[in-house]
Amino acid sequence: MDLFHYEDKPVKNRGSVFFWWSVVLLLLTGACLASWIGSFYVVSHPEQPRCYRILKKLKRMDAPKSFPTTQAPRGDFLSATKLLERYGKLGPAELARDNAELLRAYLMNYRESKRRVTYVVGKYDVVQTFPLGATDLFPSGVAVVAQSLDLPQVLLESVFTAPAAMVPAIRSALPTGGDIPLQRSHDLFALIHIARLEDGRMQFTAVPIDYGAWQVKRGSGGFQLSSPEDLEKANPKNTLNIAAGLPIVRGERLQQGVAAYVTFRRKTLANAKDDEVALAGPELVRFDPTRSETDDAATPRVVRAPSQNPSVNTPPTPAPLRVVPTPAPAVPLPPRPVVRGTPRPVTPPTPPALITAPTPAPAVVAAPILTPVPASPLKPFRRVVSTSEASRMVENFSASESVLLSGDFVVTGVLGQRVALRTTESLRDASADPTQPGTSAALIVVDFPAGTTPPAKDATFSRDASRPFAVRDVIRGRNGQITIVAAESK
Repeated sequence: MDLFHYEDKPVKNRGSVFFWWSVVLLLLTGACLASWIGSFYVVSHPEQPRCYRILKKLKRMDAPKSFPTTQAPRGDFLSATKLLERYGKLGPAELARDNAELLRAYLMNYRESKRRVTYVVGKYDVVQTFPLGATDLFPSGVAVVAQSLDLPQVLLESVFTAPAAMVPAIRSALPTGGDIPLQRSHDLFALIHIARLEDGRMQFTAVPIDYGAWQVKRGSGGFQLSSPEDLEKANPKNTLNIAAGLPIVRGERLQQGVAAYVTFRRKTLANAKDDEVALAGPELVRFDPTRSETDDAATPRVVRAPSQNPSVNTPPTPAPLRVVPTPAPAVPLPPRPVVRGTPRPVTPPTPPALITAPTPAPAVVAAPILTPVPASPLKPFRRVVSTSEASRMVENFSASESVLLSGDFVVTGVLGQRVALRTTESLRDASADPTQPGTSAALIVVDFPAGTTPPAKDATFSRDASRPFAVRDVIRGRNGQITIVAAESK
């Protein structure tokens, strides 16, 4: 019997097994790191369609909610001029970065945003309204495209989210040509996207994050908005479609809407029999309806304006006081320490006879260094014209050029902040024809900014090159009357 027979068996080589196990462990470690980094990317970039879908499936993303005025995030209130100054000079890459940050902050309800919210203020004319659907970013509501009264090259796309039953009321309250005044005191239209159009205009998309109620001034009817959170609670299918992108109204739809708006303005001003009739137009105002605690926020309600019948003696319900959040007071700086230096020794004065005036060295004049200054696209060439010169632009006026109007005017009609003017020269001339280009008989419609007192009817005043009017449009209607639409220049 051989006792050492087991020593003849060959020993298996296990080195290759350890190598493959090491490779597997390294791959698993890389997959773990990739999933860890990817989870951080998904959570911090909800503006990406794929990331938003993942977060919604995991129930880690809440829909945008409504903010009361007193609890709204702090921000900067910018008019059309300020918006153009801030974003008009940015390039495509900078606009894409800002758009991602703006939409990300809105989707996350401004919880982790380190930048101040940009709120849009000013007065805008409604261009056209578009109903929202499943192919848009917001599932239900109305997108309103409006044009700034101060700068026609600025378009505002306001997104009014509401149930489908409220869409007809919103569209009827926002006809083409209506006014939307956005005030700092109670309007919170948060900017979520900026786009530069092919014709050089800037389109800004904003959402009213307080989702309040609106009604037509001096009219009947109104509507109540609902936040995306309320819409999703009422119907789980009403989720945001991030893949649709922003702006909502773009391309051919936007071009057709702007063209229809220009045609509407021409027909409206041309059909006016009186200068004061030409000024009339619907205006949308914000208000706070009194609601009971049992009201269901998700139920659509059509809010009716107060009765205009004087025989009904119903006392108006006062609107609750709205408090605008103010920034925290600045922390006072500590007092600067007073450093007392060592006093210098006092030397006795030199007798006047021994004082000799030093001979000044010849001055060396350095050659000036000329550096090229790039031309700013926000400040185009501005030229001042008269009424007769402006009427010649009826066929070829462009909103992109900066034209200023001066002359001697007489107020022929006043309606709120909108004033109708005629030149003193045309009122003295009985043969003045407002349908002929090159004459001073054209009708001038001027929108004065809110907070200022417009001139009274039959008042006369002059505007020179130091304070002219900014021409917004020169149009002709069906009866041939030429109308110059202007506003206060900045």
